[in-house]
Amino acid sequence: MGEIPFFKPKLLLSITAIILGLTISSHIDAQDFSVNATPDSTLMVIGGQMDLTLEVAQPGDITVVFPQFTDTITKNIEIVDRSEPDTTFLDGNRIAIKQTFRITSFDSGLHYIPPMEFELASANLQASKKTRAIGMMVVNPFENVDPQKGITDIKAPIETPFRLSELYRFLPWILGGLAIVLLIAAGIWFYFKRRNPLKAFIKEKPKEPPHVIALRELDHIKQEKLWQKGEVKTFHSQLTDILRDYIEDRYGIPAPEQITTEILTSLKTVDLPDDKVLNKIQQVLGLADLVKFAKMEPLPDENDLALMNAYFFVNQTKHEEIKSLEEQEAEHKKQQEVES
Repeated sequence: MGEIPFFKPKLLLSITAIILGLTISSHIDAQDFSVNATPDSTLMVIGGQMDLTLEVAQPGDITVVFPQFTDTITKNIEIVDRSEPDTTFLDGNRIAIKQTFRITSFDSGLHYIPPMEFELASANLQASKKTRAIGMMVVNPFENVDPQKGITDIKAPIETPFRLSELYRFLPWILGGLAIVLLIAAGIWFYFKRRNPLKAFIKEKPKEPPHVIALRELDHIKQEKLWQKGEVKTFHSQLTDILRDYIEDRYGIPAPEQITTEILTSLKTVDLPDDKVLNKIQQVLGLADLVKFAKMEPLPDENDLALMNAYFFVNQTKHEEIKSLEEQEAEHKKQQEVES
């Protein structure tokens, strides 16, 4: 027989170093992750549900495989639902991965959840860790059912006499609730019906006649001299707005929402003094449309004529109520006091 050749010293040292390196690396990676299984409680009512949380803490550069389940953990413990793994970053290069299982049981008694194994997924290393075993008690709070007795009817509700004294302790709450409801109702009524709550306690002043308001606003435009300052479009816009509001208050025509032709058509249905009045308002509205939409630059005389026609229309169509002798005497007395 030939002699067995001896390994060279350097080759033997290299092989030994590789084996030791793999063993140490496997030991380090095996110790570098921790696993845990935590239930919400160790006591559960039969048919109830609770969560079982699986968790692993590991470095971010390795992969740990969770235990794989189908519909049950054990034959007595079923899985109702499960969450997707949730990753949380820890300090350094470590991460924590959690997965929650919703479990239930329909068998009463003490059940045993065996240790669950987590494996390190690596081509060179093989390592695994197991969780601690868990004991879970499932209790049945209902009375034992004797199948020999058959099916019995549901017990009827117990009838107890009603006593008014039972409401005494709720009386402050009832009165307080009624008071709040009344306050809210009163607030809504004042807001929608009165718009201003103070009007319910303050006597309202009589509303001014439409022509008084219109003439006062026309005087204001005249004093501002808008078109003389070059604000021709503003002058005609304000002039027509005053006339539209006056027509609405005087005749009930929604003039602010109508165009010129619609206003003129509506005015033909009311009792105007004569056609001259309609021609005057037509000149004012028509010129304003040309200024606002056609960018026309009217002559100074046309601007003055529009203001004069507005005065004419209001004065010719105004409605003045006949005042009693007492009111006339009171106004005359007031006028004398002012003059003196």
